[in-house]
Amino acid sequence: MDIASPFSLQDKSILITGGSSGIGLGQCLRFLQERAKVAVADIQTPPPSALAGGAHYLQCDVTQREQVIHALQHAVQRIGVLDVIIHNAGKPGTGAHLTESDEEVLDGVVALNFYGTYYVLKYGPQYMHDGGSIVTTASVAGLQQNEGFFDYSATKAATISMTKTAAVELGLRGIRCNAVAPGPVRTPMLPPGHVLNALAENLSSLGRIAEVEDLVGVYHFLASDQSKYITGHTLIVDGGRLAGFRTSVLKRLAN
Repeated sequence: MDIASPFSLQDKSILITGGSSGIGLGQCLRFLQERAKVAVADIQTPPPSALAGGAHYLQCDVTQREQVIHALQHAVQRIGVLDVIIHNAGKPGTGAHLTESDEEVLDGVVALNFYGTYYVLKYGPQYMHDGGSIVTTASVAGLQQNEGFFDYSATKAATISMTKTAAVELGLRGIRCNAVAPGPVRTPMLPPGHVLNALAENLSSLGRIAEVEDLVGVYHFLASDQSKYITGHTLIVDGGRLAGFRTSVLKRLAN
């Protein structure tokens, strides 16, 4: 007798922004494996592994309101009224100090990280079933400010804030809204030579940088009905980075 998993996503209609690479691609492949119906909204085409698995590609720049609305409409046409929306699309800043920052660069970060999230949370719910789930990808940078990250940190803090607001406003529809705040993750946005790869080994309690596979189970849980009483929450997935530092690391910092 085939007993369905309590975490089953079978036949759920899921839209993923930024699903063509990194964490979003990991989600896409996991959800296809779980026999969900998946649409990917991204500026770049997903790899053959996702398309062959049945993902529907919708070209979309989430900084553009009309493109977000069209992607939502086309997703419903292809996979049905949505059960889950996962919003990943985002980008880092340039690492400049606030006093030395470039306003044009800031406009680009705000357009993608802030307005992209805003458009998804504003327009997404009208294309969803009651009782669905919205998950946004924030960052530990939205909870802890570091030198040179002011633009990224500010927009990811805004992602957390907007997601909590959506949780309050959509609660009576049974739509739960949660944010995931990863620490450094090995993705195309964080190439092997990036300083955060080495820092993660020292700053996380687990002593390593996260892999995409370390994240996808968290999104799986929040997309499933097993998280049906969790909303307005920010789930930190940082290997213990914000928990504190080992004595050996503190000694090196003190020298």
